[in-house]
Amino acid sequence: MSTVEDVVSYIRSKNAGPFWLTIDAFCQNIADTKKVVAAFERERIFIAKSFQVKPEDLEIYCLEAIQVAKISLPRNPIEGSRNERDMHGGQQYVSLLDIVCE
Repeated sequence: MSTVEDVVSYIRSKNAGPFWLTIDAFCQNIADTKKVVAAFERERIFIAKSFQVKPEDLEIYCLEAIQVAKISLPRNPIEGSRNERDMHGGQQYVSLLDIVCE
């Protein structure tokens, strides 16, 4: 079985303002994009727990025109707060790499 890390050609995370985080998974084709989006949807509860947010707060998108699977979610903790450890949100995608894509 392949994982998100195996399927995507590039993945990144970054701040979308101080209160939101966005994760973009760039794929080689639409089929892989749909596969990654389906994996994100299937693992919604795991992803929400990983980022300490409610599952219904995750916004998962399939951007077929640019072959990107995207997740937007509230940032917890917010950027610049006392307990925040990744000011730019650049390493937040790592917990998604081992999600299985079927």
